[in-house]
Amino acid sequence: MAVAGYFDQLSGFTADMLLGALIDAGSDREEIAAALKRHHGVDCEINVTKERVEGTQVTYASLSCVKASVPESFRTIPDGRADTPAGALLARVIDHLEQNASELWGAQDHAQDHAPSVEALGGRHTALRILILCNALHLLEINALYHEALPFAAGIDATPPLLAALMRGATVRPVDRAPVDRAPVDLAGYAVLTALSAGSMHGFEFTLRSVGCGGNDADRGDGNLVRLCLGEVAHTGGITQVGDCESVQVLETQIDDMNPQFYGHVLDLLLDAGALDAFLTPVIMKKSRPGVLLTVLAPTALAGQLTELIFKETTTIGLRSYPVTRSVLPRREARTETPFGAIRIKVVRQGNATRYTPEYEDCRQAALKAGIPLAEVYAAVHEAAGRMDLDDLP
Repeated sequence: MAVAGYFDQLSGFTADMLLGALIDAGSDREEIAAALKRHHGVDCEINVTKERVEGTQVTYASLSCVKASVPESFRTIPDGRADTPAGALLARVIDHLEQNASELWGAQDHAQDHAPSVEALGGRHTALRILILCNALHLLEINALYHEALPFAAGIDATPPLLAALMRGATVRPVDRAPVDRAPVDLAGYAVLTALSAGSMHGFEFTLRSVGCGGNDADRGDGNLVRLCLGEVAHTGGITQVGDCESVQVLETQIDDMNPQFYGHVLDLLLDAGALDAFLTPVIMKKSRPGVLLTVLAPTALAGQLTELIFKETTTIGLRSYPVTRSVLPRREARTETPFGAIRIKVVRQGNATRYTPEYEDCRQAALKAGIPLAEVYAAVHEAAGRMDLDDLP
């Protein structure tokens, strides 16, 4: 089972409140600060106090940093972030922010006449908290992040365009006003939750291991708390004896202007780079143009790298990504001894039932070498497997 985090009590929250909950749940503040200094060159002290609020221990986090050591905005966080321990999480959050910022301000947003202000991008306030939250999550080894509906406050001042854009595709709950006075507007918390979200926990069982609560240090009298539940998650969607349940990313893009000979090459590159699966689907696009939908199932840690590969190797100028959960039955590999040599089979278990599948490529090579029909090799594999005790494999 994967380690999962579930944030609730999100009637109002800031990145600092999320940090307080992460620290309360076990992420060490000194280790977070050390990671910031060692890997990102940020000199920051994380101050923590704890209080009991209506019988619940609440952790309040505040930050004291050397301003010059903090990147001016999330766009100026060094490109070497991918090589840091929290780099995979960090890349997903920054790519999520960049994609939405670029869509808002257009493809020319780096030109002087079109560039958004540093304040519109959240400035140092957002950059620092993105770095801190990603490192705090990494230290807890959280593989999947879930949360309840996010509050969506009425009015552009309370929910400015970039903040609203980040919540596209997320489950939101409209509220009359911003439940926490955010000055500046706190993009970091929303960016982290929406970029790393594995969705709601509907249809999942959650084995609770620990709980952490974070409060609003800027106004301890507002009563707002954020709770983080840590544990293990297992799918309950009717599949018996699921071996592993993991959150992965789906990357999708439609293409209608690329040489068809390139598609096989692109699929091979994606699979070699670590994609769990990659496939093509014929589609009819706008103006009745025939096209191809490229779909890639990516480990969350490789989503950014595979996105870059798609942009590099295809003609697309944009793609979609969203989290899904995949369930995988327990499996193992065994060898059968046939008159045509050793041939591998894949053995799968579901509950008390066991089934197997011959490895196609092994069978094909054996058929070519022996000069016999492929069906004869398959028959030999089935005969050999029938003599094996597949339930007693190591």
